[in-house]
Parts: sequence; C-alpha cells; structure tokens
Amino acid sequence: MSAYTKALPILMKSPVTDDMIRFLTNATLKVLPAANYPSPPTSPSESSQPRLPSLMTFITRLVRYTNVYTPTLLTTVCYLNKLKRILPKDATGLPSTIHRIFLACLILSAKFHNDSSPLNKHWVKYTDGLFTLEDVNLMERQLLQLLDWDLRVSEDDLILDLRILLEPIRSDLERSWRRRVAATNNRKKSSDEGYVSPISSRPTTPVASIGNYYNSHNQKLYDLQRNMSVSSNISSSSTLIGSNNDLKRYANYNNSREQLSSRSISSNSLEKLSERNLQRNSWDLEQVMNQYGF
Repeated sequence: MSAYTKALPILMKSPVTDDMIRFLTNATLKVLPAANYPSPPTSPSESSQPRLPSLMTFITRLVRYTNVYTPTLLTTVCYLNKLKRILPKDATGLPSTIHRIFLACLILSAKFHNDSSPLNKHWVKYTDGLFTLEDVNLMERQLLQLLDWDLRVSEDDLILDLRILLEPIRSDLERSWRRRVAATNNRKKSSDEGYVSPISSRPTTPVASIGNYYNSHNQKLYDLQRNMSVSSNISSSSTLIGSNNDLKRYANYNNSREQLSSRSISSNSLEKLSERNLQRNSWDLEQVMNQYGF
C-alpha cells in the first residue's frame, strides 16, 4: 500500500489523458449495465433535442469545456462505485441514464472538493443542451439522497478505486528505486575495492633508502674509528714502524680515506682531526725515538 500511496500524488498531478477518460467510461457503464435499452420514439416536440452522444464523447466534451482538475475528475470514480454498491443488481434505466449518473457524480465532486465550481446553469451549457436546468437539479438531488449525503472520500478509497491507473506509476517507482539501490551498491563496492590500508599504502622504497643510508653512514663511522684506533696502535708500537716517512704516509692515507668515506663530516672537521692525528703521531714518534736512542 505504501507504493500506491507514493503513486497517488503523482497521478493526481498529471494532466487528464485519454486513458483516464476510457477508465471513467468503463466505470460508469458498470454502475448500470442494463441501461442500454432502445430509446422510445420521440414526439414531435422532442425532435429538436440533440442526438444522444456516446458516453465517452459526452465525458470528453465535459472535460474540454470545464478544464476540470484531475483530482476532481478521478474522484467521481469513488462516487460511481459507491452508487454501484447501493443500487440493486437488476436496476435498469434509459439510454441517457448513464450520462445523468456521470454528470451528477462530476457535479458533486466539483462542489465538494473545490471552493469555487460551476453553477448548475453552467453545467447545462456544458451538455450542449442535452439536459435542462430542471434535469440537472433533479439528478443532483437524487444522487445526494442515494449517497445519504456522505460525500467523503479517503485516500484508501482512491487507491482502491484507482488501482488500475496507479499500477504503471507504482511499477516505474519500483524500477527507479531498484536502479538507485543498484547504483548505491555499485558505488559502495567500488569504494571498498579501491580502499587501501594506510599501513600497506606506505612506500617502502624511501624507507629502504633511508635505512641503507644510515647503515652506510654507520659503516663509514665504524671504519673511521677503526682507522683511528689502528693509527694509534701503530704509533704506540715501535716494532711495527719502520720510519718517520712511513708513519706520515699512513697518516696522509688515513686522512684522504676519511674524506672520501664519510660525507657527514665537514672538511673543516677532517682537517682539524688530521692535524691532531699528525701532532699526536709526531709526538709519539719522538718519544719512541728518544726512548730507544734513535
């Protein structure tokens, strides 16, 4: 029922169509199926009356003349179905009875649901002279008595009586809803498949490069400390040193290797370090030479 509830406002806002007129014609014919009797012979005084049109032509003319709103026109179906339940199954009438029934239902619907509606004398003009003012007044009073003056129409009544017209709209709404759900699921699926964990999405190459840089830098520092230690051991042991020139050549080699292997140490720091090493190595050499009488 909720789907039809959403379809009902759409139907009421749509313009009057030929399908609606055919639907109203069939609903009116079901109220009094035995009304199609041959018309009695007309008297000479009645020969001037217009020819009775078909019910569909009659309804089409009323819609064109009055520019009736769709809710007012479709509400007549509820009155027609109420009248069908009230009338006996063997009720009969004249060929114009079905025209009178529809016109009376339309007049009551216009007067009950609109603040301003045509007067009965205007409805006489809309029938192209088919009915007189006395006919219109009489059919209105008779219908009010049959309906016990109860003209209320609920939303459930409209949905029940207009289900045939509401069904295509309901189907369109359902298909549209399914497409929206499918589109939402596809977007969600695409979003889930495209999601990458923040941890797994971190680049590994820069980290590896930084690790390699620090490993290389630590190795260079280790080599520098090892060279300095070897230089100290050499300068403190007289049995490993051949001459003063050998020690100077090693000190120069050690300084040049330190400059090439460690980029993180500035040139000024290397020069200061080389000067201290040379001074310490020279001082150690003099001590050794003096000690052993060289």
